[in-house]
Amino acid sequence: MQREKVPAILTVLSGQFASQPEAFTCLTQLAEERGINVDLAEVDVIQPAANVRLAHYFRPAIVARIKELQMDDNTAVVVRPSALASVRNFPSDTAELRHLGRFAGEIIEAEQGHNWV
Repeated sequence: MQREKVPAILTVLSGQFASQPEAFTCLTQLAEERGINVDLAEVDVIQPAANVRLAHYFRPAIVARIKELQMDDNTAVVVRPSALASVRNFPSDTAELRHLGRFAGEIIEAEQGHNWV
């Protein structure tokens, strides 16, 4: 059974990382420092084919805006509505990840038991 996409406000972070695992490690360490437990199913670390992968979440104008805000960063992190996404000032201005903003997008409807939307 194919699940439908539902509207959601998604948080987008950005940084410069050699690999996706390095970005996940940075994200989890920054979250742990703030006492936040991260469910990696709530985040998507995007490096290769960023425009195509971001288009799974956002309309073209928002993808273009995210790419503009990323500047020279090679990694985008899309965070579903979650405890992590609701923390103010996460990550801090001094972190390796930058908060680009919250954008209207779509996600695949959550499985029962998850409260992503």
